[in-house]
Amino acid sequence: MLLACGSAGLMAYRGEWRRLETPLGSADMLACGGGRTVVLDNAAHTVWDGRKLIPVDGGVEAMLLWRDMLLVLSGDTDCLTMFSLATGQMQLTMPAGVYPQDMCLLPGGRSLAVCGGADGRVRIVRLPEMWTEGEILLPGSAQRAACMAGTLYVLCAMEEDGLCCQLCRISGRTWLAMARWDGLPGAIHGDGSGRLWVAASEALGCFHQGEYRAVPGEFGLIRHMISQGGVLLASDPVMGTLWRVAGGRAGAVYEGDVQQGVFWTG
Repeated sequence: MLLACGSAGLMAYRGEWRRLETPLGSADMLACGGGRTVVLDNAAHTVWDGRKLIPVDGGVEAMLLWRDMLLVLSGDTDCLTMFSLATGQMQLTMPAGVYPQDMCLLPGGRSLAVCGGADGRVRIVRLPEMWTEGEILLPGSAQRAACMAGTLYVLCAMEEDGLCCQLCRISGRTWLAMARWDGLPGAIHGDGSGRLWVAASEALGCFHQGEYRAVPGEFGLIRHMISQGGVLLASDPVMGTLWRVAGGRAGAVYEGDVQQGVFWTG
């Protein structure tokens, strides 16, 4: 079963798409984990967890569920903020860069890598205390992060002979450039089966066993990716398409205004 959000609101797919009722004016972003799903209305600065509304900062770029907490990364306030899902109250907040963009959990589940955006740093943040364990300075603007097989990968936006993005592999407090694409960073995802998926402007592909393989298709700018059972779900707001990628081929499972899609067990 799939869940997607966009201008049509919150939608679920099981054989056909149907709209789910929410108290939100719009549905712009999803976070899932531990049997829970939260939905963001960015214009209203509000998250709905299925039971109650939680006020959050504006300009949310990323959300993540951790234990019984919601982590919210805001480009408006340049902060990472932790909310209790039990009470809906803010617990802690901290500076996270200059228009921070993304975050991912690291192995062990007690540390978080936070892309600080224009300040070019990735911060390693300890949970639940929310203090900085370390920082890695990267080339350009740190935009997207993913962890695969214990290794952190970051996609950076750069300006060298035009706008481009560079994939960096992090080792300790240093980085190694792996590849570069023209255009904007889109998304990055490790699927748990040895494939690191990377999306940049009009491009989608994966690294597997040291090789990069491009997926054929007319993509815009994929913003979110998630995988399950060897299937990748890629959300492409520019093309207005939710893509299902399997066997190296991409097919559309939804066409229209779609911001994000996830696998759902609700």
